[in-house]
Amino acid sequence: MKKLIIIGSSGFVGKSLTNYVKNHKTNISKILNYSRSNKKNIIKIKKLPQADYVFYLINNRNIKKSINFFFHFKKLLFKCSKNTKVLFFSSGAVYGPRKVYKKFKENEKINLNKINQFKGYKKNYAKEKMLLENEFKKISKQGFKVSIVRGFAFYGKFILKYNYLISKLINAARLKNKLIVNNPNVVRSYMHANDLCKWLIRLVENSSTKCPIYNIGSDKIVKIEKLVSFLNKKYNSKIIIKKNNEEKIDFYIPSTNLVKKKFKLKTTINFIHAIKSLINLR
Repeated sequence: MKKLIIIGSSGFVGKSLTNYVKNHKTNISKILNYSRSNKKNIIKIKKLPQADYVFYLINNRNIKKSINFFFHFKKLLFKCSKNTKVLFFSSGAVYGPRKVYKKFKENEKINLNKINQFKGYKKNYAKEKMLLENEFKKISKQGFKVSIVRGFAFYGKFILKYNYLISKLINAARLKNKLIVNNPNVVRSYMHANDLCKWLIRLVENSSTKCPIYNIGSDKIVKIEKLVSFLNKKYNSKIIIKKNNEEKIDFYIPSTNLVKKKFKLKTTINFIHAIKSLINLR
């Protein structure tokens, strides 16, 4: 059985992983959680315990802080065995925005020109992930076994406490809150946390010094306009979509053919059934 360290355990992915391992049969027998919000603050510790797997999940949304965290983590990692397998959770945001119906593939060129097309926090977030991807590639060249996964859109038990679009939609249906969606042309795909965790564990097992990069998420298209229509009809919710013909398509869906072909992984949880379960939570 394996030991897992989660760096950044207080976020959605970290909480989902901890919950998944506790409630599902895996090859992991022990989890050690580190985050900025608990006593095991990664920036304050001087040594990591030996572990089989390490997930690096920290999101600072601040490039300077992100670099400080990473280089402290790097010092800790270099004290560990090179048999430790590392997974860096990056983001599909590194591809930049997309205004056409075309899924993102791992072999697309990543560059600042595309990322700079984002506005606001998304731009810095994508820059942070791109920068860290490059740093983890350097670690792999120094003999560590690394995987990079580019995450897209997810949902599950813990998503309701966050400020994502899917969280707002589910809570609007649950609580009958009024909600305004400004762009009717948002296109997403949503992977359930249980599928996400299953895929992550499989991918970290296959980390290597070649530093493979994989997209992770569902590739099943969800048009937000149609989802809102379903929620309003089914739950009598008060979600309003502003019709604005000038708004361009906001398309954020991965191609996951590489993972599916290499590891025979697939999504198993029906989106609408799971959404109904979350709405009915008390």
